[in-house]
Amino acid sequence: MWQPYSLIGLLVASLLIILDFYLLRKRKIEGRAFVLWFIVGAFLALFSAVPPLVSLVYLIVGTELVVSTIVIVGFLFFLLVFFYLDYRISELRNKLMKLAMEVSVTKYGEKQSNPRDLKAKKQKSKQK
Repeated sequence: MWQPYSLIGLLVASLLIILDFYLLRKRKIEGRAFVLWFIVGAFLALFSAVPPLVSLVYLIVGTELVVSTIVIVGFLFFLLVFFYLDYRISELRNKLMKLAMEVSVTKYGEKQSNPRDLKAKKQKSKQK
């Protein structure tokens, strides 16, 4: 007999996997994000479809209630996701700062080279 939380878990997992494929097809997410959320959806579907696997998680986490186990595992998972997102934001910020410096150096170099180029062009035209 299916438990209500098993049906809800399967529904959410199916929705997550379908949305994941849709976003990948529309090129709205990267491959890494697709793999992460696909694995999350697959594990959710697996644990929802096979409730005895939750007993294994009980032993690992050390709780006796389904709700406590889900909250603890969910909290730890989202801590890892937040850490990864913070890392990616920091990496992108560093790339943005490097790009801004390169653009600034390029513009400064153009401003410095333009007067010289104009003088050189005038001198060449006078020599002809």
